[in-house]
Amino acid sequence: MKKDHIKTYIIVAIFISIIGISIAYAALSQQLQIKTSTTVQDTKTSWNVKITNVSCSDNNYATHGEVKFTDTTVTISNIVLKVPYSYVGCNITIKNAGQIAAKFSGYTKTTPKLTGSGSTATEDVNLIKSHLIEEFKDVSTNKDMNEFKNELLAVGSTRVMRLVFGITNDLTTLPTNPVTISDYSHTINYIQA
Repeated sequence: MKKDHIKTYIIVAIFISIIGISIAYAALSQQLQIKTSTTVQDTKTSWNVKITNVSCSDNNYATHGEVKFTDTTVTISNIVLKVPYSYVGCNITIKNAGQIAAKFSGYTKTTPKLTGSGSTATEDVNLIKSHLIEEFKDVSTNKDMNEFKNELLAVGSTRVMRLVFGITNDLTTLPTNPVTISDYSHTINYIQA
């Protein structure tokens, strides 16, 4: 009978221990609840990297015609280069007017098409082709677009890019007939940061 009492005491002690551990666990535990509310919105209202200004200057007898720009395109018409080291420089302001940070993801440019006229067309084209100035750099860092990898454009910030197009100063003779330069473009790509 004494053995039965001992078993009963052991069972009661185990039961009390389990209840005590449960109470201690409940006293030391905390339930965390995380609730979310999500809205999926049109990215056109939150993604807005755009061109906001273009200003061009003529240098050393160079001239340019009308400058037009939209949010995504710049057109500079009728650039005329008259003497060695004549060039047109344009500052293009790009702004992140959206609500999402952007980063520079790539840059491409086309090779300009040169067309000569008259009996010296080939010689004139080769002369100009070997003396073209083609620069496109970030103004603040002076980095060429080919070196401009993964640069951030924070929300609300702007970046000024400088495009320079002209003839080098080591050109010693001008073409006999005019050379037309066409189909020349630069493309800058931004993606979500």
